[in-house]
Amino acid sequence: MKIRHLAAPIAAAVALVGLATPPAQAATYKCGASQSHRVVLPNKSDLDLSVGLCVFRNSDGELYAQVQTNWEPTTLTGAVGRKFDGFKVNARLEYRFTTGGNDYINKSHTCDFTASANDKWKATANCKSGDTPWDGDLYWSADGQVQWDIDADGKGWQDPWQLTGSPLLS
Repeated sequence: MKIRHLAAPIAAAVALVGLATPPAQAATYKCGASQSHRVVLPNKSDLDLSVGLCVFRNSDGELYAQVQTNWEPTTLTGAVGRKFDGFKVNARLEYRFTTGGNDYINKSHTCDFTASANDKWKATANCKSGDTPWDGDLYWSADGQVQWDIDADGKGWQDPWQLTGSPLLS
């Protein structure tokens, strides 16, 4: 009988501790602040770019980086004609061993948005790195760059716009 009386308070204490401590839930994504850049286009409306970088962990435990690129004209009256000979966005999934350590590229993918950028003056396009399995011992982030070759300006590909990486996901 005494065993029964001791078991009930212990079971109640274990149940209360279980209720008081919610299960640990890891973050499923981290996104950085939006980044902006104006592309000066000769003899037509300039183009405002807005880019967001996120690192995601899906329900299957796979990680990937995504760069979402938005563009729109600065004035509608000049929004005519071909804009680019080339317009590419690179998405990189990177990792670190410590929060202050160096970034290492895990997966990288370049998306060619030339056709859609020339077709639409206002649009959104997503570029996604490849997937990789989650490793909880590492710190993960999304990074990337945007590069363009303006139509008929005679300058070729411009230096890439290096983006600021997302916050770390751990």
